[in-house]
Amino acid sequence: MTKTTVKENGFEGVLFSGDESKDKVLIVMSGSNGGMKLTKQCAKFYHHNGIPALALALFGTKGTQPYLDRVPIEYVENAIEWLKKQGYQRIGIDGTSKGSEIALISASMFSDISCVIARVPSYFVSEGLTGKKKNKGPSGTSCWSYKGKELPYAPYKTREFNIPKMFMQEKEIHIITFNKDKDIKPESIINVERIKAPILLLSSKNDTVWPSYDSCLYIEKILTKVDFPYPYKHIAYNQISHALLTDMPFVYKLAFKTERENAKQCTKEREQLKKELLIWINQVWK
Repeated sequence: MTKTTVKENGFEGVLFSGDESKDKVLIVMSGSNGGMKLTKQCAKFYHHNGIPALALALFGTKGTQPYLDRVPIEYVENAIEWLKKQGYQRIGIDGTSKGSEIALISASMFSDISCVIARVPSYFVSEGLTGKKKNKGPSGTSCWSYKGKELPYAPYKTREFNIPKMFMQEKEIHIITFNKDKDIKPESIINVERIKAPILLLSSKNDTVWPSYDSCLYIEKILTKVDFPYPYKHIAYNQISHALLTDMPFVYKLAFKTERENAKQCTKEREQLKKELLIWINQVWK
């Protein structure tokens, strides 16, 4: 395990070496939870299956900004350069939820990325978020920036989020109404057609955070329209929640109804998820 910091190499991350091979490595990012806990969990899944993985911090750590607000795309760019210096030949990227936004954006910008996995993705850039818990709300700025400039984004129409109240009403994290109600301008749509890599899209038809299934259908439509020359696949799960993770923290079982009410099916779908991820990396990514 090798740790890096923004001060040292322009990004904060933890590299898990897998089977020590240098053929492939994945940059892994989680979502609006911030920090590194879930990111490292996702990276460890690959590590335990012999695949090197770099858990990349986006925000909410000592070395990064406190909120999901104008996060520099340079974190990914600098991580790519660092991994190349470590001798890795091929670099892939795996982002979940908000992490899928920066994964798709980065893959559209940096041709060194040769494999893309987007879990419960969005097809456009959203407004950022600031504050914590009941004070969390729209930032008035983009989630992402590059070379000091904000990326064009789709703002929330709802300007105040009372997530605790919503949780009490719905008995789960149910904020899809906020995320459906956005003014999506063409300039905020991610240029997935510029990606030069196979793309695996993973969505949930039971997503109560944002419409990941619809986003995947939209991305598929774009890729079909441009006759995308690389393999791409969309797998839609029926019961699993927005937490499209290989290992389910107990707190997320409390956070999503489907994880409680359809526990057996969610467990089965997670096993399928694990298999699909490994097939994509070991067989499709060539």
